[in-house]
Amino acid sequence: MVTITNFRDIGGIKNKEGKQIKKDVFLRSGELSSLTKEDENRLETTYRLGKIIDLRSEAEVEERPDMSVPKTEYIHIDILEDIQDEGASIGDFVKIGSPEKSASYMKKLYEDIALNSTSQKGYNQFFEEILALQKQESILFHCFAGKDRTGIAAVLILETLGVPKEAIYKDYLLTNDLRKKENAMILEQAKKAELEEANLEALHVALNVDSSYLDNFYETVQKNYGDVDTYLRQAIGIDKGTKETLNHRFVLD
Repeated sequence: MVTITNFRDIGGIKNKEGKQIKKDVFLRSGELSSLTKEDENRLETTYRLGKIIDLRSEAEVEERPDMSVPKTEYIHIDILEDIQDEGASIGDFVKIGSPEKSASYMKKLYEDIALNSTSQKGYNQFFEEILALQKQESILFHCFAGKDRTGIAAVLILETLGVPKEAIYKDYLLTNDLRKKENAMILEQAKKAELEEANLEALHVALNVDSSYLDNFYETVQKNYGDVDTYLRQAIGIDKGTKETLNHRFVLD
């Protein structure tokens, strides 16, 4: 069992045709700044990890760099690079000030990720890396907490592979269970730093995911592009041929 925070394989989920997404290919998690030797070995041998996609900012990468995994290529894609006054690090969350502002901030973040051209280009590059995977290789993608930038990356993969919304939301909300221990530690550290109660509550909200955040992403896509397929084609660059290739490679017959 891998001990990385918020780690999971999004394979095994069934699409709308009842076909299963391949297992041991698409791995999502939080940051890899404290990998155990056992985790390294498991990623190398069990998952045959080919690529790590780090979706964090330059500052996050510099402060808490990923540990390397043997035979694995590391690729950095800053999804929030051109989104002004918004981030997804602990410091960004602490500054928000109240749980209400925190929830509003998160919804706006999802809207901005959907529409920002640099974010869209980042996810386009992400799919190019997926398409370049060697046979039997896996790809691990992550941000700081593995919930927002990573969550949208997982949504885009699952949408491309025809997975129903119910299953997409189920995977998305798993983060709240898988981050319980880590979030409790972060909140305890914040209490020791003697933060105001409102800041602590804001941090608590921001450390979790909520279906309303993903709702806002979908509503933004629908309002601006009409539907998800058009968004994938026009914003992310996944045309019909690319979609067919991805489904042929990563969905079991």
